[in-house]
Amino acid sequence: MSNGQLVIVDFGAAKYATQTALAVTGTRIGTAGYTAPEQANGKAIHASDIYSLGVTCLCLLTQVEPIDLFDDSEFEWVWREHLKTSVSSELGQILDKMIQPAIKKRYQSATEVLQALTQSPPLSAQTPPPPPDSLKSAQGVDYTRLRDLLAAGNWEEADRETLKVMLKAARREKEDYFDTDSIDNFPCDDLRTIDQLWLKYSQGRFGFSVQKNIWLEVGGKVDWDTEKKLGDRVGWRKRRKGRKDWLSYNDLTFNLQAPEGHLPRQLCGWWGGFRGLGVKWRYGSSFASRAVSCNL
Repeated sequence: MSNGQLVIVDFGAAKYATQTALAVTGTRIGTAGYTAPEQANGKAIHASDIYSLGVTCLCLLTQVEPIDLFDDSEFEWVWREHLKTSVSSELGQILDKMIQPAIKKRYQSATEVLQALTQSPPLSAQTPPPPPDSLKSAQGVDYTRLRDLLAAGNWEEADRETLKVMLKAARREKEDYFDTDSIDNFPCDDLRTIDQLWLKYSQGRFGFSVQKNIWLEVGGKVDWDTEKKLGDRVGWRKRRKGRKDWLSYNDLTFNLQAPEGHLPRQLCGWWGGFRGLGVKWRYGSSFASRAVSCNL
């Protein structure tokens, strides 16, 4: 309304709730796809509304019906694959909790959701903008060209340049790949410089610290399952013909409409043969782990 008040215009499917009524199996009500699992079984509780509200938000964000936002074969929500515009990782985390099938993992009330929304810090608070053009290197690497490419918005060439300078910083130019030791001991000063340049010129969307935050959200482990979850979140994997595949390098999105954490990516080398021995299948997680140890 014009005075800013919210008014219920349609109860839809509703029933009177008492402590006794909420504890027993009752009539199944609600719309398929939007209904929480426990509500579908006739045991609706207050948290069931949180689930339905979360699904409604996903439908509004994606313009896709709930049945197409949930992967039955993987038993997981895939709503991020259908986004029309990107959402922050903080908001995504809140939405994920609203639609948890397990009641105990879900918000229990609207008050909890509101608290999460008001207390969730903006991305810029977690990854503050760096000092202007800090190009510090513990290995004497020149980051001028990387800075200039990022400043020009030449994301693909900057991604390729990132691999080159990181191999220099790790003293792995001859090998042309990273092994476990070179990642675990990658110079923190150099990783921070590269990360800050990506953060600054992508307006906080790209960089190792962004990938690190997402990696922590999806489990924070250096293993294949976590790598796949990270790939799903940052847009490195897409569903094709009923299954999820890793995108080829040419299929990546080299602009600011890409998902958060989408770049840098070239160093992970999923195309044209793998770069690395022993860590070839978990580069994203390995560098995210190093970002944690470097306090990025």
